[in-house]
Amino acid sequence: MTPSEKEIIFLQERIKKALEKWKKYSDKEAEQEAFDLYLQYEEMISEEKQKADQEIEINFYDTLEKQKEFYKSKLGIEINESAVREIWNKNYAEIKGEIEKYGYDSILIIPDNLPKEKSLNSKLIETMDEGAGKGNIAATHYWVDQQSIRSVPESKCKIILVHSAQNLADHSLLKSTKGKNIMALTGMNQSEVERRISQGQDLPVDFEVEISGQKIKIKAESLSLEEYEIFQRMYFEENHKHLDEKDWTWLIKSRSGSRVVFSYWAPDDRRLDVTADDPGLALVHLGLRLSRSFSN
Repeated sequence: MTPSEKEIIFLQERIKKALEKWKKYSDKEAEQEAFDLYLQYEEMISEEKQKADQEIEINFYDTLEKQKEFYKSKLGIEINESAVREIWNKNYAEIKGEIEKYGYDSILIIPDNLPKEKSLNSKLIETMDEGAGKGNIAATHYWVDQQSIRSVPESKCKIILVHSAQNLADHSLLKSTKGKNIMALTGMNQSEVERRISQGQDLPVDFEVEISGQKIKIKAESLSLEEYEIFQRMYFEENHKHLDEKDWTWLIKSRSGSRVVFSYWAPDDRRLDVTADDPGLALVHLGLRLSRSFSN
């Protein structure tokens, strides 16, 4: 039972008690209370109906056309359009549920023929032109050996739900991830996290957070460095700004040895920074971008 359903039932019980008091004692205050509660109840029912009837706000077909052009012009590769449509149609109900539950408002289409990260970075990140006399941004600074970075799972055609907030602090769910280490974000103990990293296994996001007095169970994924670089460029094309200029984001699907990769935009240096650290690292400005992927 959802918190909204519980509140509706609670309101129904209060209305019933107020009406019983009014009928038994002809209590005018109880009559007014029942009337006010009923108005509140009607408003809540109306809001819930609107939520239930709400369509997915992501325009999938428009996004597909835009991202087809993006991959063709920026990377010279074709999207398998029929495979992407099949993923969307097959998982539509679950996709809609994830959007309604976690507020995802954008999608990334990831083709199965992506080039390696080094090529992605040089073609997508280092070719960003900020205009207004600034020109191209500076080369990405890798605080770890770029060749040591490995991502899991292997690249395949998929649709990824994401939030379009520029910084983690701009969205309540993303903000709730800040200050948490990998164990806190996955609900796993350190030995299990280290085992999965050493064996190249995924680390699903699984934790509970309280926002505005409401407990929310978050079950999601993170992004890989490759997916994040694609997201960075797509966001720049749409908004002429960079993701994560104020926060840092874990990229749990990418590792450098036993360490987990994280990244951020360094506005003063006009570049993307990529680094990695132990899974126990917790910093107030370090969180992650929640996502959910779907594939065949």
